[in-house]
Amino acid sequence: MKETPAILLIGAGRWGMNHLRAWMKLQAAGLCRLVGVQDSDADRRDEVAKEYGIKTFADDSGLAQADAVDIVVPTYAHFEVAKKALSAGKDVMVEKPVTMTLAEARELEALKKKTDRVFLVGHLFRYNPAADYARKLIVEGEIGKVRFLRGRFMGFRFQEHDAGILATTAIHFLYLSDFFMGRPADSVWAKTEHMLGNKLDDLALIRLGYDAQFSIVESDYFTPGKWRTFDIIGTQGSIAVDLLNQRLELHRKRHVRTGERFEAYDGGVIRPEITFQEPLELELRHFLKCVGDRSEPMTPISDGRDAVAVVEAAYQSAETGKTVRLN
Repeated sequence: MKETPAILLIGAGRWGMNHLRAWMKLQAAGLCRLVGVQDSDADRRDEVAKEYGIKTFADDSGLAQADAVDIVVPTYAHFEVAKKALSAGKDVMVEKPVTMTLAEARELEALKKKTDRVFLVGHLFRYNPAADYARKLIVEGEIGKVRFLRGRFMGFRFQEHDAGILATTAIHFLYLSDFFMGRPADSVWAKTEHMLGNKLDDLALIRLGYDAQFSIVESDYFTPGKWRTFDIIGTQGSIAVDLLNQRLELHRKRHVRTGERFEAYDGGVIRPEITFQEPLELELRHFLKCVGDRSEPMTPISDGRDAVAVVEAAYQSAETGKTVRLN
């Protein structure tokens, strides 16, 4: 592997442009070399070439020049593009969800196992410093045993065009729930709505089961504001995490038994300082590290497969109205 890996960005849509800006920054720092951007839209290619002065490709002709690819195309194209990149011997980073279906994720995972390639799934919130800090507090027992989680990933905005809100938005807090709990969920119940009148869900309420513990995740395109928050409720306190602003509050509040009843004890609030860092840049830097030292990514393809499995089970639950057990 070269000291500075050659990267091909595939997809220059709204989120792909965020990736491009981050890659340009990393290239300026000498951490990679950007081969160029591949996109099927001619106008978009022209805009990218004019603004950034880099090569663009309408087809796969840039693939041979790359050591690794960053795939930011619509969800329905993830499988074919990632499969082609793996088959060409490239290290791969692909945005969430890793594939449209669980069957595709499993096939891609089987193909990856036959290679020595790095495969990172873009579970962006796993690279959020506030999420890491919250997990650290949980592991250190600062709030006792976790009772339940409540996540809100919502805000008034446009609807994604390639998949419903479960797969494009709520999925972030599904894999984060597993991260905070330290293990995968064993069951899922979900309710979805189609308030904008098309086939893509635009509101979702999900309950993930972890034996006696649980996580409630709410996601919609209608609530005013921009919510990226988690409440982590424990037996000896609670953690309120604002992932958007990377802020955290450790509440020393707990219920104390006094005789035959519980009294509410308030031990105050601690607000630790967390240095704000851009999660996307941290994610791309981590990908470059894995490409360089051939280490397993923090969010490997197995994590992507598991997240898609939960999404599929959630859709099954929403259709049947029943709780679905997870393997």
